[in-house]
Amino acid sequence: MAARAYTSSPLAHEPLVTAEEIRANPLLDISADFPNFASFRTEDVVPALELITKRVQETFAAREPHLTPTWEGTFGQTDDLDEQLAHVNDLVHHLHSVKNTPELRAAVEKVQPLCVATNLRLEQSKPLYEALRTLRDDPDRYNALDPVRQRVLRRQLNSMEQNGVALTPGTPEHTQFITRIQKLSQLKTRFANNALDATKAYARIVMDKQQLAGCSNDLLAQMAAGARKHGHSEATTENGPWAVTLDHPTYGPFMMTCLDRALRQEVYRANVTRATSGEGDNTVLIPQILALRRDHAEALGCKTHTELSLRRKMAPSSAAVEELFEKLYQAARPRAEADLISLNTFARDHLGMAIDAEPLQPWDLSYVSEQYRKHLTQYDEHQISQYLPFPTVLRGMFAVTEELFNVKVEAVTEVPAPIAVVGDTIPGAAPLKPTTWDPEVQLFRVSDARDGQTLAYFYGDFYSRPEEKNGGAWMNVCRSRRASPDGKGPVRLPIAYLICNQTPPQGNGQVPLMKFRDVETLFHEFGHCLQHMLTTVDVPQASGINGIEWDFVEVASQFMENFCNEPGWLARVAAHHETGEPMPAAMVDFLRQGRTFLSGLATLRQLRLGMTDWALHDTYDPRDSANNGETAFDVELRVVERTSVLPPDPGNKFLATFSHIFASAYDAGYYSYKWSEVYSADAYSVINGGTVKAPEVAKAGEVDSRKEMCQRYRDTVLSFGGGTDPREVWTRFSGRPVADIEPLIHQCGLKEEAAS
Repeated sequence: MAARAYTSSPLAHEPLVTAEEIRANPLLDISADFPNFASFRTEDVVPALELITKRVQETFAAREPHLTPTWEGTFGQTDDLDEQLAHVNDLVHHLHSVKNTPELRAAVEKVQPLCVATNLRLEQSKPLYEALRTLRDDPDRYNALDPVRQRVLRRQLNSMEQNGVALTPGTPEHTQFITRIQKLSQLKTRFANNALDATKAYARIVMDKQQLAGCSNDLLAQMAAGARKHGHSEATTENGPWAVTLDHPTYGPFMMTCLDRALRQEVYRANVTRATSGEGDNTVLIPQILALRRDHAEALGCKTHTELSLRRKMAPSSAAVEELFEKLYQAARPRAEADLISLNTFARDHLGMAIDAEPLQPWDLSYVSEQYRKHLTQYDEHQISQYLPFPTVLRGMFAVTEELFNVKVEAVTEVPAPIAVVGDTIPGAAPLKPTTWDPEVQLFRVSDARDGQTLAYFYGDFYSRPEEKNGGAWMNVCRSRRASPDGKGPVRLPIAYLICNQTPPQGNGQVPLMKFRDVETLFHEFGHCLQHMLTTVDVPQASGINGIEWDFVEVASQFMENFCNEPGWLARVAAHHETGEPMPAAMVDFLRQGRTFLSGLATLRQLRLGMTDWALHDTYDPRDSANNGETAFDVELRVVERTSVLPPDPGNKFLATFSHIFASAYDAGYYSYKWSEVYSADAYSVINGGTVKAPEVAKAGEVDSRKEMCQRYRDTVLSFGGGTDPREVWTRFSGRPVADIEPLIHQCGLKEEAAS
């Protein structure tokens, strides 16, 4: 076959940019199988997005009068425009989150309004909306579409309605609408930047090693490395100085193991007051964001932002969300109170803390919990981590994936050309060597273990770089699966980003070790990747994670977490980093039961986050004239008073770094974690012999084997992407219309307390 690249236009249109323009600015090149990260230059960002937004708007203006109520006459006229803009914009935002620099930040802030305006130009096109609506309302044309395209059509109409297509251009209402969306976009970016800056700016330099009593040698080495980054070039593990920082790989272990209560309190205070002062003060952004969202919802005919949010969610109503909160609260509260009694008793009897005079405080909770865990099991986080070297865990996770889903994962440094399509290779062509944005980033190939067919690729960026990389862990889309323009050629394969913040290698030859919670996080994010990579949907708006309702999208990720708690899988995932010895059976048993350890407290914490988010976007009116002086922090404190068994801490300003709801897509949607967890727990129950009434086995009454049920899970939940309503996805997997909450309550160890 003649050599060719996948065309820059996914449909039969002329490319939006010329070869000469691509040579001058490689960021514009959509034809490459993989992004060329080696060619990325920050100075290309502004001209690239200025050019592509201009071309998209000009091209759409020329096509708009000729739109027709067919798939080709609507989506066929916009797909290539969406693709080109998304390619450049998404790549820039990805690098903004993993290689953040002042120059890149300034470039993003400059072009962000252009991208928002261009998206709105298409979303608010009345000719496009009318053509789509006619297509939907014409039974013959609509029924000629396959079910995936029918769903994409309905969701696109909903999206356009939520983006103000009914407003008349040039009117004050329309101008205000656009201004509001632009402002929201800018504020969300500022919020994220402020949180990142505040995290990387803090370093408590400790000169006296006695203050760090209890901290492991590995943690001391990590903090010495942090001190060197903060100007103390002479810092060593043994003699210090040491830097206690707020990035998770340092902060979490420090709070669990440092004996010095005063120092823990100091660092805790720094953590919960990040981004609350100076130029990076997010407390002034929060009311602005909430007010703009409320105004936006009202402009679209909704009373609250939660009402608007539910238009694109699985949950049918606000009452359904609140019912979920209440059921879990009633199950968790008794267990949480029992957990606190256990911690208080242990702290008094074994740690010598004067609990009767002063209750446990927030800066005590991680420390006392970790010491209590060690008392019960003789294992602490440090001992457990010796059996969780990152490379071994990663290989173990891939082995789990292969056995469950017949999927093989392998690291690659080069790939056959071209790589991002099925069935289109160049005999004798030199292999491609995709570049990355950091030397530690790896590229992985995902294939079907049964026939070797390549299914997808993903980049793994696993290690923390707090000076330039956002905290936390996430999965994101690099490329989505899509059919060729004529539907007969090769299919372009999906590519994902898997981002974590694992403690990096310290340069002494020792492999990085993981906390078990980080193992769960790795499995969680890889579950997202699997849903994007194993899709069989070829329509990009619905392939992989695209188009999945936000309160169902966490099912695949949370489902995957279950397997790192299984004894069989732990035996394959865990081995001592020095001796290679498998994890002791007693430790395996402890980790297997670990998800119920203090699970009442853990459940209440997640409910606090979800209920705070819901209250801020539902009953709370953030506008000064309506809130009677109440602030968002007052709302959170009110939720804390109900959901926490510890004394409320009025000084906790956690909201100022709650990026999930103020800088991400979880606003009026943080409940999605628990909503999805109901389904993921039930799905795990189903594959292990729980109730299943799948159509092909219901009449015989038997339950498929675990292996067969995992394949069914792959063929439904992981395959259908956003192309099928999640209710139908669930029914086709389990044979039931809705999930049962009982497996989740049982999984969290709350059932006995809930029944008492």
